[in-house]
Amino acid sequence: MPGRGGVGRLYLSLGEGYGTAYERYAFDRFAGRIVREYGISEVLELPADGIMGIPGLKSLIFAELGCDVTVAHHSKKLLRDAKRLWDAFGLKASFVMTHYLRPAFKDDAFDLVWNFCVLEHVGDARSMIREMFRVTRRYVLIEIQNVFNVGLPLHRWYHLVRGEPWDHGDMRRMKLSYVERLVEGVGGRVVETGATDMPPWPDINMRLGEEHRSKGEDGGLRPGVRTKPVAEVVEELRKSGGGGASALQSFAERLFGIWYELVESKVPTPLKVIFAHHPYLIAEKCR
Repeated sequence: MPGRGGVGRLYLSLGEGYGTAYERYAFDRFAGRIVREYGISEVLELPADGIMGIPGLKSLIFAELGCDVTVAHHSKKLLRDAKRLWDAFGLKASFVMTHYLRPAFKDDAFDLVWNFCVLEHVGDARSMIREMFRVTRRYVLIEIQNVFNVGLPLHRWYHLVRGEPWDHGDMRRMKLSYVERLVEGVGGRVVETGATDMPPWPDINMRLGEEHRSKGEDGGLRPGVRTKPVAEVVEELRKSGGGGASALQSFAERLFGIWYELVESKVPTPLKVIFAHHPYLIAEKCR
């Protein structure tokens, strides 16, 4: 069952770093709200190019909230990793190997079709969004990186100093105005915009421990992005869940909750555009 406020405590791991842990905490709170307010019961993540290189990781909360979840990606290896992750927590999803520009789903098949920080990376963003609207019967949710974030120059500097390529995609697409034009161009109607993930630190990688680089042979949308083996991610998340949570883990979760309730959930959208890490748009399918 979900944790307090619709948060999946199993999936909050400080081993991934405070940035990733809070990002997931904030998204889980956000997901809990939209499931209630929009009456969502069937969810498709398309394409599910997830954080830490594991598709579907951010959709775990939808399953925990009682939704039927489908995880779609064009890589058999990444889907196999995703299923291992879901199996480790006893949650169910359908894992479908299909290309996001030619998804093998019927029209009007899901309540919500969504993806996270994918639009900045794909070659044909308009066609991807058109297909998302084709297979949804109600809503599309798109989250992107925030080019207006006050910490973006520091993030770019961080990559430069570490000798890492910029792996977050085309910055020209990291604007809600750009997403709105695409959505309206395929006949969608924007019903909500905002932003999630507004911790009291800049949007830079804050993970703990060593990671390896993907060589892109797995079919991911972000070749060269730092990822971890699925077994390592599962172990980190399992250690932090349920009765295995450490005192530091529990303390961090309390602080996350206080910050979210008193700051992030209260800040108006114009300020979130500056300080939050991930703007989002929810659009309704127009018949």
